[in-house]
Amino acid sequence: MDGDVGGGACPGPAGVSIGTAADYVGVSVETLRAWQRRYGVGASAVTPGGHRRYTFDDLVRLRTVRDLVAAGESTATAVRAVQGTRQPQTAPEPDVSAARRLAGACMELDGHIARQLVGAVLAADGVIRTWESLVRPAFTTLERLPLPAARTVGAEHLLSHVVIGTLGARVGREPRDRPAVVLACAPAEQHELPMAVLAAALAERAVRATLLGGRTPAATLVAAAGMPGSGRIVLYAHLPIDDPEAAIRSLPDPAAVVAAGPAWDGVPLDPAVRVCNDLADCLAVVGSR
Repeated sequence: MDGDVGGGACPGPAGVSIGTAADYVGVSVETLRAWQRRYGVGASAVTPGGHRRYTFDDLVRLRTVRDLVAAGESTATAVRAVQGTRQPQTAPEPDVSAARRLAGACMELDGHIARQLVGAVLAADGVIRTWESLVRPAFTTLERLPLPAARTVGAEHLLSHVVIGTLGARVGREPRDRPAVVLACAPAEQHELPMAVLAAALAERAVRATLLGGRTPAATLVAAAGMPGSGRIVLYAHLPIDDPEAAIRSLPDPAAVVAAGPAWDGVPLDPAVRVCNDLADCLAVVGSR
């Protein structure tokens, strides 16, 4: 019988089914099948009857792929990372002990300590390293705790708010002699944390950005595109959305649009739209002077 991995039980020697694996990883069954088919990452065990089964190590790898994709990596890059072929300069090595301390502070709902930990690394190492080596590993630590969601959801929300608040303090002092990059989420997308990270990373490069946040209505995007002083528009979508091109089609200049996030993979867009599923790539596109 399949173990309830999400509730803390580990897969038995034979592993778990694709449905249980999908629930644990937090993606659809179709996504797991696509990752196995396209990238060769997935179930490593097979039953005598020929059915694929997911071991604990498989689940850890797949959840790491999901984490990397959520943080802005392309699926191919994320898979290379879990398979050990990622170039070392792509992202800094995580400070596991610091990430665990941060996760622990959030589990205790100690926002003061969490802000101190994030602020210290941010002051020393900057936005990208703080995200890659501290914040993202802390989220991973929280998600892998063998505890009911009721115990961890509050910690994850606290960590998100701490990161957004701490990074937001670095935004707003950029020179105003060039157009601002507009950072928005697709109308059905509520995960604005990646855009908050991008805004702070742009601020470090003296690039002004306007963050509109989650679930930005299409009409608001059109209005923002027409405002004086607006430059490129980065439209983020992590989860699949209905009619994903609609918000982009409504904008007057496709060449000014950057479609960011994994939800755009495979979506037919105007050739002038730049698609980015990597934080460094987005910075290169919208952060150049």
